[in-house]
Amino acid sequence: MKLIDLSLPVNDASLSYPGTSTGIALERIPFSIPGGTLSRFTHLDPHCGTHLDAPLHFIQEGTDVASVPLVLPELVVFYTTANPIPADLLDGSPGLVGKAVLFSTGWEKHAGTKGFFEGYPTLSSQLAEALVARGVALVGLDSPSVDPAVGDYAAHRLILAAGIPIIEGLVNLPELLPYLEAHRTVRLSAFPLRIQGMEGSPVRAVAIVD
Repeated sequence: MKLIDLSLPVNDASLSYPGTSTGIALERIPFSIPGGTLSRFTHLDPHCGTHLDAPLHFIQEGTDVASVPLVLPELVVFYTTANPIPADLLDGSPGLVGKAVLFSTGWEKHAGTKGFFEGYPTLSSQLAEALVARGVALVGLDSPSVDPAVGDYAAHRLILAAGIPIIEGLVNLPELLPYLEAHRTVRLSAFPLRIQGMEGSPVRAVAIVD
């Protein structure tokens, strides 16, 4: 078994969507135990870094991150530079039911910069509809959002209304290509923090190669 980290590192300088503010602030707290360390978040944006959007993000009665099912779905990666990503990318790819469908666009090269949040690849509404129709378990990509920063957030609404979580800000998806081409089974582990009432959460996304 091989584990491949698909998560962005996060620090005090990390920007949160839409790239106008930092995503976290850390405070180190001195205390009396010699050699001990204690720290706390004084600010944590749930949409910072590699993160999961639960249905509650856009669906008023939707599932929160604490109630997202714990699953290890087999993953499929589509490699594309199209923007927006079209629905016909799925043509000829049967058997997506219950799988985590991820899109690798090369956008991760901009991670850690303000440019990461400008002109990034998104999903077309037709692709979002097709993913729902295919019965996928999860949708993910390597840009900060499945929708443009300005608009009606159609992809979010369509996917989340179907109860399908979204993971944004993935990295290292190209590293999976040799294993997928060799027909190895690769699963996704990406669990949000169990915070009730929250619509989003950072995740440590990891590919598990059987």
